[in-house]
Amino acid sequence: MMTSLVRRLKGRSPAEIVRLVAHNIAYHAREMTPRARARDRQFQAFDQTWGTDTFAIRELHTLEVDPSVAAHARRYQSSNGADMPVWFAELGVDFGRTVFIDYGCGKGRALLEAARFGFHRVIGVEFAPELAKIALANRDIVQAKGGLVAPIEVVCMDARKYVPPNDVPLLCYFYDPFDDAVMAPVAERLCALTQPVTIIYLEPNCADQFRRRGGWSESRSAGTLVLRNAAALAA
Repeated sequence: MMTSLVRRLKGRSPAEIVRLVAHNIAYHAREMTPRARARDRQFQAFDQTWGTDTFAIRELHTLEVDPSVAAHARRYQSSNGADMPVWFAELGVDFGRTVFIDYGCGKGRALLEAARFGFHRVIGVEFAPELAKIALANRDIVQAKGGLVAPIEVVCMDARKYVPPNDVPLLCYFYDPFDDAVMAPVAERLCALTQPVTIIYLEPNCADQFRRRGGWSESRSAGTLVLRNAAALAA
């Protein structure tokens, strides 16, 4: 147990350790609620239906990853696609022209949910090779059963280095995947794009990275933060 704890804290500053502890306390408090338990049953039902592996949490210290990058990442936890129809309808998404990008896609649950709509492409960005491999295996399982409409691609790399497409509208999805150290360069790159960019951000702990750069409108859809640049508003 001590070895596991040491691996989790290795490379983190005292301030980062404090934030990690606070984040985990808040997380475990939320996970004890009846709503959270009902959500978990729904998540497990997805895997039972498709034969996939998306539900089980993976702590970063159980993965072979670069500690300097992992120090700024969150553990893998499946995200719920139940609100996607609401988000997409309220945003008026033109699926055939839009690329969906999940930053920190993990095992690919959000990718699988998004690919059931007619997006031009669905892309996952994931820095952990083991999780990226699982996401691709999950894609192949659901695809073989005819459950996907859009093609799925998984890019295994540090999100700070990922360059998104610059010639199509983007719908970017974040489920609190990393801290400000990673979000800052990601936000900088997204802010520089001139095509329509919409961001759906669950647990938006680093939303200030977009706010301080300006140029984004804020709204809520099904209780979730939505950011849109000027081009997305004009589209």
